[in-house]
Amino acid sequence: MAKELYVGKILTDEMIVAGKQFLQQLEAVMPPITASFWLYTQEAEVWRLYFATPIVSKEGSRKVYDKSIRILNADQEHEYVIPAVCLYATDDNNHYVSLLHNVRLSEQLVDTRLSGVGINGSGYIEDAYIYRLYEAKEFSHLPSAAFNEKPAVAVA
Repeated sequence: MAKELYVGKILTDEMIVAGKQFLQQLEAVMPPITASFWLYTQEAEVWRLYFATPIVSKEGSRKVYDKSIRILNADQEHEYVIPAVCLYATDDNNHYVSLLHNVRLSEQLVDTRLSGVGINGSGYIEDAYIYRLYEAKEFSHLPSAAFNEKPAVAVA
């Protein structure tokens, strides 16, 4: 049985790997995931794993959370499982998703760490690890398992 991952003030390699594994499982049963990232905010003093999907707009965040919790509870193959309290399901209209779209460094932002980034006076990203960030219109041509298989590593 997987152990619950400790999520504190520091982003760890275990958090990055566990997040990627969870997101791969999630997308297998609930595509498309248009954005996925760990985000740290100083107010909360904790990391949250955000994932955006248009399903939130259609079915509501509660249904998406319920599906997510079932995936977490069923995970028997990985060493760590993310605590449900760390999950944040949203759609592409979320403030942080919008901020990150404004800071895009390339066509597709994948496996990137951002720290201390101010965005055009509209917001500030304290710290984030971005698995993937696509425009909502871009997901229609992506293969279902768009996450690369190479494990991500935290940047010190």
